[in-house]
Amino acid sequence: MEQQGTVEDRKCVRVAVPQTLFLEGALWVRPEHVPTRLHLLQLGQPDLHFARESAAVRIEDLSANGMRITLADPSASLGPILPLLTSGHCLVFLYLKLSQPLSAVEDRPLSLLLGMAPIALQKQNDGQLTASLNILYRGQPDRDDKSLTFFYVARYPIRELAAWCDEVTLMDRLPQRPVARGLRMDRFLLELNTALAQAEAQPSPPNQDQEG
Repeated sequence: MEQQGTVEDRKCVRVAVPQTLFLEGALWVRPEHVPTRLHLLQLGQPDLHFARESAAVRIEDLSANGMRITLADPSASLGPILPLLTSGHCLVFLYLKLSQPLSAVEDRPLSLLLGMAPIALQKQNDGQLTASLNILYRGQPDRDDKSLTFFYVARYPIRELAAWCDEVTLMDRLPQRPVARGLRMDRFLLELNTALAQAEAQPSPPNQDQEG
């Protein structure tokens, strides 16, 4: 099954990913193949997991049809799987979790599992490795099983990702969305850390017993 759209949709905006919008990512490098259906047990643990604060992976730019990433220390982060990546004959699965840029109120983050092919690899003098990747497949979660069904999307963009990139380009031109006042469970640990940090930065209120 192919995603619907037109060839003109393939002309996608490419943007830098603001650090504040990147929540989490994970990467698997597997031998080149055409994925159809994959159970979580078949996918296994990621070769590399990285959060917002991680320096292991940096997303240089992103569009609805591809991205460019930099691995800070590929030998240490990927270990024995690195030769498979540098061979170019592989499929890179990437889980990407991004905050929505311009929602009126904070909404569910954009979460995608993509199957991508490396089209260019460049090793830097400082040991970093930059990889340009084309998005070929999108994994859709099954409703009745802990599995993913993959759809070929190389001819057309992923619409939610294209919309996300478009919104990033508008972030500096539109009013900022209101900050949610309540507690969100999907961001529980982040909200906990933020609340503790804000409390630590604020001066302590005067002790009522001392005021009298």
